[in-house]
Amino acid sequence: MPHYNGCDRIIEDKDVVLIDFAGRYGGYFSDMTRTFFIGDPTEEEKNVYRIVLEAQTAGERAIRSGISAGEVDRIVRKVIEEAGYGERFPYRVGHGVGISVHETPFIKAFNKHILRPGNVFSIEPGIYLPGKFGVRIENLVAVADDGSALVLNKLPKSMLVL
Repeated sequence: MPHYNGCDRIIEDKDVVLIDFAGRYGGYFSDMTRTFFIGDPTEEEKNVYRIVLEAQTAGERAIRSGISAGEVDRIVRKVIEEAGYGERFPYRVGHGVGISVHETPFIKAFNKHILRPGNVFSIEPGIYLPGKFGVRIENLVAVADDGSALVLNKLPKSMLVL
């Protein structure tokens, strides 16, 4: 389940905890997701994390002025599909962030919106295994004035084991 509404359950050893958090400053939103492992992750959890990290990094590297939102989605999704988890990534790759936490441009399949300097959006692939665990890594990326990608989040994307 990509987005969760919470519960009263206490976090325990061996849990995988996905935290999606945002802030607001000067009328503009931020957004970021990290996945935390409580205790040593299993080999399957490590593998899924590696795949999601590879997909998320591929998305960041693909960003440039002139690329379509749909092409970014294709590049990210291809990593997950080739690893055999395509059906476990059920949503778009990202969304714009600005005066609203979810706005255009939407980084999703077949979206012909061309990314331009000033666009700010998330790249947030995930893999969700019902009844087991899910992993998502989300950063915000801006298209800089020179057309290059500028990653706005500073928290490392390395596996976080508590």
